[in-house]
Amino acid sequence: MWRFSLVSPRDSTLRIRKVADCKRVICAAPSYIAARGMPESGEALVKDRHNCLNLRYPGAPEFQWRLQTDNGVQRFRVGGRFESDDGDVLTDWALTGQGVVLKPVFEVADHLRSGALVPVAQANPPEDIQMAFLFTHRRHQDPKTRLFIEFMVDRLAASVRQTESAAI
Repeated sequence: MWRFSLVSPRDSTLRIRKVADCKRVICAAPSYIAARGMPESGEALVKDRHNCLNLRYPGAPEFQWRLQTDNGVQRFRVGGRFESDDGDVLTDWALTGQGVVLKPVFEVADHLRSGALVPVAQANPPEDIQMAFLFTHRRHQDPKTRLFIEFMVDRLAASVRQTESAAI
């Protein structure tokens, strides 16, 4: 059994096959910015209580966005009225001006190019995240599984790179 993931796994017996490092972006709709102002930094997201649209992971007690600062990567405890376990729902909410969202660039590239979403808090960009396949370790893994992962890694990595370069 394998799983596609954008999250770094905690200690486990699973094996990981890296696909790509994915750039992320904090963005919002122009209508949200017109109503609430442009957050220039991670500090502004917290201090000005921007409505951050959060991805809910099972067991997540709070929401923290890991952003790059002059002192290295720091955690910013963000809040907001809306949360979901579905990233597409968060994108839809952002597009309708409901708040600020943290997304992989490849997921919102078309919206960034069209201007439907614009980058915010650019003083503190989010740290990249790793896209990877997680799969169980087996001494004699089914060759079909290995071949499928290799096939997908080649295509997904190229697609992510192409989408990111066209959006940025």
